[in-house]
Amino acid sequence: MKKNDCPGTLMPGHLIIKYLLLMKLSIFILLITSFQAFSINSTGQSRITMEVKNASISSVLSKIQARYEYRFFYTDELGLGSRKIDLMAKNATIDSVMHQLLSLTGYSYKKINDGLVVIIGQPDAIAIMDIKGKIVDETGAPLAGVSIVEKGTVNGTSTGEDGNFSLKVSGENAVLIVSNVGYVPLEVAVKNHNYERIVLKKEENKLDEVIVVGYGTQKKVNLTGAVAQVGSEVLDNRPVANISQALQGAIPNVNINFNSGRPGAEGSFNIRGNTSINGGGAPLVLIDGVPGNLNNINPRDVENISVLKDAASAAIYGARGSFGVILVTTKKAKRGKMNVNYGNNFGWAGLTTRTDFITDGYTSAKLNDEAFLRATGNTYTRYTEEDYEELKKRQTDKSLPSVVITNRSGKDQYMYYGNTDWWHTMFRDWQPSREHSLTITGGSEKIDFLVSGRAYGKDGMMRINQDNYSSYNFRAKITARLTSKLELFTNTYFNTSKYTYPGWGYNSNFVSITVHALPSYVPVNPDGTATYSSGLNSYSIGDGIYADLLHGKSKGDEKRLELINLVGATFKPVKGLEITGNYSYTFNPYSTMQRRTRAPWSINPGVISYVGNDYLAEEVNLIQYQATNLYGSYTKKLGDHDFKLMAGYNRELRTYKQISARNTDLLSEDLNAFRLATGQATLDGQAEEWALQGYFSRLNYDYRGKYLLEFNGRYDGSSRFPDGKRYGFFPSVSGGWRVSQEPFWQALKGGINEFKLRGSYGSLGNQQEAATYGYIQTLRRSTLSYIFNGARAQSLAVPVPISQDLTWERSKSVDFGVDMGLLNNRLSITCDWYVRNTLGMLIAGKTLPSVFGEASPKTNAGDMQTRGWEVMVAWSDHKLVAGKPLSYNVSVGVGDYKAKITRFDNPQNLLSNYYVGQELGEIWGYKIGGFFKTDAEATDYQKTVNQDFVNKQRLGAPGNWAKLMAGDMKFVDVNGDGFVNNGKNTLADHGDLVKIGNKQPRYTFGVNLGADWSGFDVSVFLQGIGKQDWYPGANADKFWGPYSRPYYSFVPVDFPEKVWSEDNPNAYFPKLRGYEALNAGGSLNAPNDRYLQNLAYIRLKNLTVGYSLPAGILSKAKISRCRIYLSGDNIFTATKLKTKYIDPEMAAAEANGRIYPISKIYSFGLDLSF
Repeated sequence: MKKNDCPGTLMPGHLIIKYLLLMKLSIFILLITSFQAFSINSTGQSRITMEVKNASISSVLSKIQARYEYRFFYTDELGLGSRKIDLMAKNATIDSVMHQLLSLTGYSYKKINDGLVVIIGQPDAIAIMDIKGKIVDETGAPLAGVSIVEKGTVNGTSTGEDGNFSLKVSGENAVLIVSNVGYVPLEVAVKNHNYERIVLKKEENKLDEVIVVGYGTQKKVNLTGAVAQVGSEVLDNRPVANISQALQGAIPNVNINFNSGRPGAEGSFNIRGNTSINGGGAPLVLIDGVPGNLNNINPRDVENISVLKDAASAAIYGARGSFGVILVTTKKAKRGKMNVNYGNNFGWAGLTTRTDFITDGYTSAKLNDEAFLRATGNTYTRYTEEDYEELKKRQTDKSLPSVVITNRSGKDQYMYYGNTDWWHTMFRDWQPSREHSLTITGGSEKIDFLVSGRAYGKDGMMRINQDNYSSYNFRAKITARLTSKLELFTNTYFNTSKYTYPGWGYNSNFVSITVHALPSYVPVNPDGTATYSSGLNSYSIGDGIYADLLHGKSKGDEKRLELINLVGATFKPVKGLEITGNYSYTFNPYSTMQRRTRAPWSINPGVISYVGNDYLAEEVNLIQYQATNLYGSYTKKLGDHDFKLMAGYNRELRTYKQISARNTDLLSEDLNAFRLATGQATLDGQAEEWALQGYFSRLNYDYRGKYLLEFNGRYDGSSRFPDGKRYGFFPSVSGGWRVSQEPFWQALKGGINEFKLRGSYGSLGNQQEAATYGYIQTLRRSTLSYIFNGARAQSLAVPVPISQDLTWERSKSVDFGVDMGLLNNRLSITCDWYVRNTLGMLIAGKTLPSVFGEASPKTNAGDMQTRGWEVMVAWSDHKLVAGKPLSYNVSVGVGDYKAKITRFDNPQNLLSNYYVGQELGEIWGYKIGGFFKTDAEATDYQKTVNQDFVNKQRLGAPGNWAKLMAGDMKFVDVNGDGFVNNGKNTLADHGDLVKIGNKQPRYTFGVNLGADWSGFDVSVFLQGIGKQDWYPGANADKFWGPYSRPYYSFVPVDFPEKVWSEDNPNAYFPKLRGYEALNAGGSLNAPNDRYLQNLAYIRLKNLTVGYSLPAGILSKAKISRCRIYLSGDNIFTATKLKTKYIDPEMAAAEANGRIYPISKIYSFGLDLSF
């Protein structure tokens, strides 16, 4: 007998074999090139053509360095910034140019190697001391070509491929100046022996850094669109389970939310706010140019992440980029000897919220019974006065049994008088996690390779039959240079993950245990059987989830696999022309399984009953995706005019198949086999595919580095639309003016080094919200409950109406930005303001007459506008502290947006639907004038103001409890008509409703602080939002307590202090009545300004402290880097939320806050390189 019986096959065997052969062939072609010998044409240093008049020597050197393959080193004491010269050079050597520049200064120069030129003003010092050292980057990888010069001399050298150097210096008082392009220069004192291992940090916040954009790269200084980028420094020194956690708050207006805190939970991404009222809005994520899941990749693999925010920068991706684009570039192999990097992390996760709920059985029973009684006229527990006495005894005498056997209704049964801590009975306080990561890189002049792997696992909160998540990643990259003009590459990525959970579902377990598990009830009877009923009422303890967990047979799992292979080639036939072609294939199956069994329980000694229904359900999904890209770029310089043209073709095909099966009446509680189920089996499935093809181009123009223009265009076709509507052209234009390059700005250069204005306009199409076959009329098929000839009958409904004019949803956006670099670019500021108009949203059209018999088909009938802004301010610097270099940085990012409806078919402007002028996220509610102080006041108020509309739950209560009383809420009659209601619920007549808040997040921000000195490093990351309104949902148990369901399991320990009474008239909550928050017509179910919550928070998202061992110690073990660290995530949260039992992110994710809780994590780890 097979233990696992899968309902469907993920992929035919012949396709798997075909794909594996393709992978094998591509890797073989690349590997064999490493055994071939090719001649290498060496090229001399570039000759220089330049004409300048009355310019400073330093500015001329900067221009040469920007345009040619030279680097210059000199000290400020030489005064080259104030010495003016004229230069005329045409195809001149560097020696000729340096002679012209220095002929009147008396200075000399020396060429070191690799284009490094050192300018000196005094003779070389006499070298009397030999030193040797190694220079590495922050990851421990050796840096080649780094210049090392003794300060005040021309005495210098540079590092080899292994990062090592040797130099003779003038003595132990010498100071080394270490510099390399793209890294922060350092001054290193010889006498402290810090030269033995020097770590260079990448320069941050520089306007000339290289930014990854669509199908290429650009210098940040030349960008005209809204593009933000974070480097590996955000990820390398911070342990995270996935990229989402690291990016949250790191980039303004890149909004990341987590809808669950379970192990392996993925973050959802949104760029610049609301994109469509249809939901969605997920940006296109490209990992090394291939669409993928950002949450699946190994964080340690990432080199940088670029976010294309505006239409101008994303237009190159057309229909796929309508909601923004996230470009992930993974690390590349580095030439030279093989390098091995190993990292690990071990952590423990706990909750960010309080869990000290009421565990006193007497207090809990009294509280819930009182609320239940006032709503229904009866008590919930049905405890007698004698039972209450038993509970009261156990408040002080813990030795008394929590379960006794009594005779009720003529038979023995268990009676429960417990003080159970149900939370800690169900859940663990701390959950361990572990991670191991390994990366191996190396290469020669002909071939480079990178191989990386990661294993990650985290245990969940469940105490009984623990839930668990595990994932494994593998990546292999090979680049082979066949000739100086032709390069082949392959990039293979594999990820697999599995999450297993007990019971009814990872979130269902949490929801079920929140009800009916009062502390007075116990989980297990004296004979070891599970409890399910108290025997006094008709409710089930914890909805029966504990009995099911104790039985241990109900289980579920989610399995995911992602395999991506990219093969391609780059050809450079002539100078300035580069052609790239690639093909990628993605194989992405995922499956779910859930087995539910009947669980035994007992209320009568010796009598076993069973609860629940048994079934086995499995679902198998398969996504296959193929993409072909062919594009080329050509750069040309004509005098002061720089041109770059890029054009290409893209074709994509995605297929999806899903099969699901379900059966009941299982013969086995352990074997997942449909053959062992005797019930009525159901089988379902679906399949679909869509295709895209597009032609794209981009033209960049740069005049003397001052005036910048960029034109983008894409002509896209989508199979989701009917013939004649499938293709659309989406253009964009952007421009920039580097004001700081103008002559009139030179006087300000000392303070504001860079100042650039930029603006963009673009149009994008959106196919994500269009159904795959939305333009085709379909018949709806369903299975009836009637059985004919031994099978359920099938039925077909009338065709679904469709719109013949269905076409692209479009978004048009305008962006204006400012980029600044101040104080020698130590301070950088980026500001953006934008407007995005989403046009032709797919919504139901005008309401059709009821005789039509069907709902209105979707048409392009809605428009929306989003306005927003964002600011990023960063400071980075370095200095010597106690003779050792200190590097530190601070960055603050904040963003905000608002969205409103500009077109929608709602002629009556009903508040229950979208309407023109509506700001998305609006919360309409009532005003509260406090509590009634006396019964008489409540009676008198009711005579003049009738608030029965919001007191329907009270009106259904028995006897006097149907009356307004002292402690009840006083609703304000805003419009003065003598009634509290919502009028006609329209914008023109909304009765006493007013706008009390907005549930959209406002002013999202992130703050990064970092420093390293003498081997120590520290980073601090703060993240939060400035404002977000939340009216607690009807089932927000940890907020409303018994005001919602008067039988909640987890009532905060301080809750009784918040309940109104004559002795507590200033309480937060009104008179205790059950179901007031749960049921429509309840006074607390009606949103109001008294209980509106502000989810604004600031969170210490991460604190990491590390130490890198000295090189002298490591060199003996042949280790280049060893770093140990301690880290904490979500350590502290300050919030305006009125409860400490709900995390603000949980409330934002789900109206009731009843999701798998978010965790704080403490961890330690090791990073090792050799």
